[in-house]
Amino acid sequence: MKQHYRKNGTLFWQLVLGLALIAMLASACSSPGSSPSTATTTRVDTPTPTQSHPRTVANQPPTTGQLPAGQPLPQNEIKSLTFTLAYNDPAYEHDLAQIYTPGSPTYHQFLTPDQIVQRYALSDSQLKVVQDWLVQHGYTIISIDALRSGIKVQATVASIERSLNIQLSSFNILGHQFFMQQGVPTLTGQIASLVQSVVGLDNFALPVFKPPFSSTVSTSVAGASCSKYGANSTLTRDKLAAAYQINQLYKQGFQGQGMTIGVAEFDEPYDPKDIADYAACTGIKTPNIQNIDVDGHVAPGPGQGEAALDLELIAGLAPQAQILDYQASLSNTSFAQALVDVFNRVATDHRVQVLSVSYGAGEDTFSSSEQDAVNRSLRNLAAEGISVFISSGDCGAFSYRVSHVAMVSFPASAPYAIAVGGTHLQVNNSGVRTGEDVWSDNDGAPLCQNEWGSGGGVSQNSDFKRPAWQVGPGTANRYDGASSFVFTFNAQPVSAPNGLRQVPDVAAAAYPNIDIFYTGLLFRVGGTSAAAPIWAAGALLVDQGLQQQGKTLLGGVPTFYTLANHSGNVHPYTDITSGNNLFYPATRGWDYATGWGSPNFNEILQLEAGQ
Repeated sequence: MKQHYRKNGTLFWQLVLGLALIAMLASACSSPGSSPSTATTTRVDTPTPTQSHPRTVANQPPTTGQLPAGQPLPQNEIKSLTFTLAYNDPAYEHDLAQIYTPGSPTYHQFLTPDQIVQRYALSDSQLKVVQDWLVQHGYTIISIDALRSGIKVQATVASIERSLNIQLSSFNILGHQFFMQQGVPTLTGQIASLVQSVVGLDNFALPVFKPPFSSTVSTSVAGASCSKYGANSTLTRDKLAAAYQINQLYKQGFQGQGMTIGVAEFDEPYDPKDIADYAACTGIKTPNIQNIDVDGHVAPGPGQGEAALDLELIAGLAPQAQILDYQASLSNTSFAQALVDVFNRVATDHRVQVLSVSYGAGEDTFSSSEQDAVNRSLRNLAAEGISVFISSGDCGAFSYRVSHVAMVSFPASAPYAIAVGGTHLQVNNSGVRTGEDVWSDNDGAPLCQNEWGSGGGVSQNSDFKRPAWQVGPGTANRYDGASSFVFTFNAQPVSAPNGLRQVPDVAAAAYPNIDIFYTGLLFRVGGTSAAAPIWAAGALLVDQGLQQQGKTLLGGVPTFYTLANHSGNVHPYTDITSGNNLFYPATRGWDYATGWGSPNFNEILQLEAGQ
């Protein structure tokens, strides 16, 4: 059957496409070297004197640069915002680099939330300066996370506009209604050095990536046998476990006992009955899932299939793990703000060892200030040793194929994310992997509807410099979009590498032939929305094995490059060397379609245990 799309998803891409074309034309006529303003980072140890110049704390998504004038929002309308707080960034970045440098005295000595606060966050007096300013300017403080990384507030439009010297306006283009600030939000005085950014001043970005559904296999599974589960060479839980050496971890007694894994869901509920049906047909116990409300409350229901896919794959592959489902409603919270709030909550809770995220949107639909805020939240998770696997998107190298605009997905493109691409995995009935290449589908459609394949490419955010750890065979392979007429959003030919973040980092099965249960039916599903939870579940079992041997967790993305660049005969990844994501080919070593390749989890455990 056709994929179920999030409300207004197709119209949204039509809107973005139109804006992209306008922006490309405008860019071609503009002077070179211009770029949107970005928030700067200032961290001080004590409150500073009044600043003589205002400091920018938010900007607009680049896609929206050519919008016509909008309509002012009602002055009494209540909006939710998150004020992200400044850290001692130079010290934090230095210390985190040492935590992920093999041979360093602090290698893999991950930090607790208290250590992060004591070493890098605002002091009590500085925090009070921010709190007092917020209250004095009409904001109601909802919560301050324990890491002092963000303050969630509510205020009327009138209060927000006065305090930030902006106007909030609504826009309705091609059926997509959203709001955004007009003007440059600024802060002055002591607070200017204490607030990093303000997130929630627009809701342009939407989580439009959805798992592709290929077909209905059964009319109903309620009370019936599971005979059609795994029919027609579809991928079952057992086949995935065999292909990626998870079954070898089972033989060592690792099934997730005593471990906790998180899943992030945005406006996406699930039906517990679907999860129970999956458990029954895969021979596992019904999983222990705890829902955690972060922003608002997500009404129960079957959802769009995303949460069912995430939870079923994790439950199947790590059957004895505790699952925490972090849920955020987008009814009064922007997607960017919800990402910040969820990641801050996970870091504050400090309960999970691994987090799986199957959501994203084109990098150009987020402002650079929003992207910076999300990446800073991911930095805290990396510092705590929490592995965050984020799907790289299902549109191949593109977002707007009709105009050959290449675009990576965010937050997968954030430097502190572990971006997961997709493969077409084939496993026989004996559990033997018979083939694996890049997942892609050149269907000729002008707009992506999550069927083009493994997302990958180079970031266009100039703040996302290529990390020092992103090295190894293949990472320097060069590609030029000029001859293929493949362009960036600013109408320049794609060039890779470009000195910025490269994605994905790793990959796993994404071709839509993975069996799950949804709305009481058996479906074949896939996408990088499947690849991310596969990686998350396997990594959790590796963490379990490491802890049993007195070792530390896998942790953040640099670890996966250290694994790839090890010397020896152990193979942590299966290198994918066949296929492409409609522009970038799979090559030996790292590539822009599948990163380092798909996992061999038992060998990853062997390598890390030997460190």
